[in-house]
Amino acid sequence: MKSRLLDYIPEFLPATMSGSKPGSGAAQEVGSEMEYGATLLEAHAARELPRFLVKLVMDSGPAGRAALRGPTGRALLPALNWVARQAMPRDSADLKRKSAGIFGLELEGLSPEDKEFELARHLVRLLRAVIDAVLAPGPGEPALRVRAALALAARRHAPGLLKRAARVQPR
Repeated sequence: MKSRLLDYIPEFLPATMSGSKPGSGAAQEVGSEMEYGATLLEAHAARELPRFLVKLVMDSGPAGRAALRGPTGRALLPALNWVARQAMPRDSADLKRKSAGIFGLELEGLSPEDKEFELARHLVRLLRAVIDAVLAPGPGEPALRVRAALALAARRHAPGLLKRAARVQPR
């Protein structure tokens, strides 16, 4: 039995049909998150994660590009790399453990590819939250700002990462 309600996915509706204005932040954010999620999976498979992370910071605007040229970039990129390596799975058993343990995701019923894509989307959301927090105006030494941003973003998006960070310190 096929039901139309099972096929209803509001985030994929055109912006005018879902009730938001064309070009609204929420619709663009979901699309961007999906695009970055797919790119992250490709980068992870091709072992080009550092290049993906640089692009993610650069795409955050002029502040991101400026940060990459200074001490903030030197503190931020290793932290983002550590987070991505902690969250990205090595195999299907690792995928289930990491998605549930780090992000609290229940992905039962999804294909392995969809599970991996959902994990990548949540990881992109976490990485962008860290970048946004680090690039926000404020005082402080770059390394301390990165650690604080990572803790803040993990508390909201990946609570299991805090437990993992307590056991293993980022390099």
